[in-house]
Parts: sequence; structure tokens; C-alpha cells
Amino acid sequence: MDPVALPLHVTDVSPGGRVGVGAVAGLLAAVVMNVPMHRLPEGSAPPFVAAGALTGDGPTDVNPVLASGTHYAAGVLAGIGHALLALALEGAYPFTARVVSAGLLVVPHLLAVLATYAALVVVFAYLVLPTFGGPVRERAGLVRRDWVLSAGVYALAVAVLVPTLLAAV
Repeated sequence: MDPVALPLHVTDVSPGGRVGVGAVAGLLAAVVMNVPMHRLPEGSAPPFVAAGALTGDGPTDVNPVLASGTHYAAGVLAGIGHALLALALEGAYPFTARVVSAGLLVVPHLLAVLATYAALVVVFAYLVLPTFGGPVRERAGLVRRDWVLSAGVYALAVAVLVPTLLAAV
């Protein structure tokens, strides 16, 4: 046991299990993220823009089911990315406190949450969104602002869901 680990029972989840938990947490976080996305003025635009980037269609021409599927797939992939990064960072920060009953090192988990948030913001707001012209480009600043807020909710949800799910395994 690590010298600074909490002296409580710690579950040993395999790396593959951790990636699976990351995928489920990412999907659930995408569901939680729907709350601000649907309440913010430009919050529902990002799934349509992302789906349009994949299909080459304009965001107004994208099928809503495809936009929703793209949103949830991105959530799952971001959750997997979080899990892989957290696992990699655990080698660099092995002597940090563990989350009670989850076996999760706190510092690598939180660094992975921050990196996931940054990746979500950069990839969408600065790589995907600028590829569209017309009305989306005119509203890009507002879409970007609402995306930054929604991605923050996703990151907070992942920060809570991963240890919760790991403790349940």
C-alpha cells in the first residue's frame, strides 16, 4: 500500500475494467451534459456542428438522430481517453491519496479530468467549429461560450462518476 494511501479497503480494478468504467462514465456524463446544452441559447448547436463535420453537411442539414449519436459517441470516446490518460499518469504520481473504496489515485484522476476538459474545448471550439461558415460562423463566439460551459459540466460529471462507478465495481 502507498505510504499516503487511505487505510481503507481499495478495490483492484484491471486497466481494461478502468477503460470500461471510463466509457460508461463518459456516456453518463454526456447525458448529464444535455441539461446545460438544452438550456443555453446556442447549447444544442455543437452536436449538429460535430455531426456536420463528419458528414460534410451543414449543421442545419444534419439529421437530429445523427447529431445525438455523435454527441454520445464523443462522450464515450472522451471517457475512454480520460481513463487511458489517468492510467498513464498513475505511473508519474504513484504516491497520492486514493479515493476511498475506488482504488483511484486522486492527482492523476483530476489531471486527466482537466486534460479531458481542455481537449473537448480545443477540439470542438478551435478545430471543428471554425470549419463552418454561414450562420454558424456568425454565432461562433456564442456557440463557443456555451460549449465551454457544457464541456465543464461534462468534466465535473466525469470527475464524480468515475470514482462512483469504480467503487460500485
